[in-house]
Amino acid sequence: MIRTGHLTIDRDRYLVTVDGRPIRLTYMEFNALLMIAEHSGRVVTYDRLAEALWGSAGPEARRRLAVIVSRVRSKLGEAADAIDTVTRVGYRLAPEA
Repeated sequence: MIRTGHLTIDRDRYLVTVDGRPIRLTYMEFNALLMIAEHSGRVVTYDRLAEALWGSAGPEARRRLAVIVSRVRSKLGEAADAIDTVTRVGYRLAPEA
């Protein structure tokens, strides 16, 4: 289990909750969020995340990642700020408030 603020990620059950309320994520959305969360606040670069998800990186992969992360944030609602964007580098799980 990974917890930060209102967000809980249960990797064994493929379950994400915000304040105990389940959030429906696609397989790709869940895996992107999980990879970001598993790095304990360290930045996951765009290229590393893209390679883990699709086996390759590049400009198109960055756009796909931006869409996936945008969708995850939208679904997380009040917990959307759990994902920090590090401009031109990648994403990280925000420290607890």
